[in-house]
Amino acid sequence: MHLFYYVLLGVVIVAGVLVISSGLLVKEPVITLDHVAVTSVSIPEIGLNVTLNVDNPNPVGINLKTIVFDVYYQKGNDWIFISHGSGNGIAITPGMNQVTLPVSIKTAEIPGAGLGALLQGEITIQVRGNAIPDVFLISPVIPFNQTVTIPLGRTGA
Repeated sequence: MHLFYYVLLGVVIVAGVLVISSGLLVKEPVITLDHVAVTSVSIPEIGLNVTLNVDNPNPVGINLKTIVFDVYYQKGNDWIFISHGSGNGIAITPGMNQVTLPVSIKTAEIPGAGLGALLQGEITIQVRGNAIPDVFLISPVIPFNQTVTIPLGRTGA
C-alpha cells in the first residue's frame, strides 16, 4: 500500500514539474498592426478593417481569449478617440497569423477631421490595444500600438 502512495506522489510531482516547465517554455505571441484598410466611405461613416499580425513562436496553436483596441485620429498633437474594436476566441496556429476585425467610425465622431479627411483623401489614425492569449493556464496581457496614415480615396480590403 505504501508503494501505491509513493507512485502516486511521484506522478503528481512529475505532472507538476511538466506543467511548470511547459509554462516557462511557452513564449508569448508577438502582435503588431499589419494594416488598416478602408472598406467603405460615406458622409455618415467610414468602415475600416484592422488587420493584426499575430506571430505565435510556439510549436502548438493557442487561443486568443480577447483582443480589444481603440482607434484614435490625430488632431494637431492630440489623439482623439473615435472607435473601439474587439474579437474573442480566435484560434492562432504556430507561426504568422493574420486577424482582421471590422471597425465603424461615425464621421460625426471626428469633428473637423471627418469632412477634412474626406477632402484630403487620407486620415492618420492610431490603434492601441491589448490581446490576451490563453497559454496553458497563463493569460498575459500583450499590448500593441501603431500609427498609420490611410488613404480614403478608394475602398477595398
